[in-house]
Amino acid sequence: MVYKYGMRLRGFSIGCQPMNGLMLISDDPDHDYHDLLFYNHELTAKELDDFELDFIAALTNEEYGELIYD
Repeated sequence: MVYKYGMRLRGFSIGCQPMNGLMLISDDPDHDYHDLLFYNHELTAKELDDFELDFIAALTNEEYGELIYD
């Protein structure tokens, strides 16, 4: 599984997101978030709160592959 999160208050920068397990940073095509982050594990409630992130979805590896290779 790959876990997708949205950055509510700021974009990707030093110290603005957890780095452990980060796989991909992407612009949000819907402009709801500054950036979208993809992780190889679920983030904790504390990480979501500390970094002001929203959980968006859990993707299968196939869905993630389609996302990055299309």
